[in-house]
Amino acid sequence: MLRLFSRALFWVILATFAGAPMLTADQPPGTEDGPVVIVHPATDVSGISRAELSKIFLKRLRTWSSGQIAVPVDQAPQNPARQVFSEKVHGRSVVNIEVYWKRMIFSGRSLPPRELASDTDVLDFVRSTPGAVGYVGSGADLEGVDRLDLER
Repeated sequence: MLRLFSRALFWVILATFAGAPMLTADQPPGTEDGPVVIVHPATDVSGISRAELSKIFLKRLRTWSSGQIAVPVDQAPQNPARQVFSEKVHGRSVVNIEVYWKRMIFSGRSLPPRELASDTDVLDFVRSTPGAVGYVGSGADLEGVDRLDLER
């Protein structure tokens, strides 16, 4: 009987918290609308679906629609832009993406995108690397790169 009561209590608590909004701190500056996806100016792409962008960052899709090699670059795992990007584009947490890459590395199938420490580093990399794609906070100066619109 106690076991049945414990299960019922568990489900009541789960149902209560599942619908409740998460209590979170204010989002860091530059992530209010999510990160801005950027590409090298010579990349002949203006829009991409979230699914395709996820495949590029997971290296399941290695070229742009034009045939040019896609070169994804990530922010550092603790960067708020990376956390929001992972949730919005991959539909997974940064930790889940890191687990994916550990499996890929261990199996010898692929290596993860380069990780850079800041928006400035990502901007510099994308500006200087044909086919590059990255993301920065919404307040970053996008001079020298093209913004990539995310389609549904």
